Amino acid sequence: MDNQKESFPQAGREGRPIDDTTGVIRNVLRSLELNFDEEDGALQTRVISKTLEFDLRCAGWRDDVAKVAVRLPVRASPENMARVGEFLHRRNFGAKRKIWELDHNDGEIRAAIYIDTVLGPLEAGIFPSVLQFIFGSVEATFPYLTSVLSGRMSAEFAADQADAATADFWKNLEGKGE
Repeated sequence: MDNQKESFPQAGREGRPIDDTTGVIRNVLRSLELNFDEEDGALQTRVISKTLEFDLRCAGWRDDVAKVAVRLPVRASPENMARVGEFLHRRNFGAKRKIWELDHNDGEIRAAIYIDTVLGPLEAGIFPSVLQFIFGSVEATFPYLTSVLSGRMSAEFAADQADAATADFWKNLEGKGE
């Protein structure tokens, strides 16, 4: 799914203004010194983390939803689509936020968060935490995802290991705030 317009509707869709939510996202990305391109109301950038390079795409619609998506640099082939799908399902199962998505048409793997902005606007103070959540989840999960892709780990074992790595990420993060 190289053209993400289906996942990120055009600006002003159904007459909804996008300025407030997208403006918050834009300002936060700037404050984090992330250079981005803007197309059809969506902000996109390349992020280089400790262990991984990925595409980040954000968009928002006031009084509706904001979406943050990380497109991973690997794809599931038809041969391993079922294993990857099982792994991502296991990562989502029981989670408060189900963030893992697999496009069965082209094998694209992404982590996406949808933030409800119906009851209140997206706050600039909250958005960095949303990014930290999705980046941390991707960092913790990616090594196990690649192990499933290569057939080195079963989906079940890899998901358990990714759950533990994610828990360690949050434990270490909480320890830094003390």
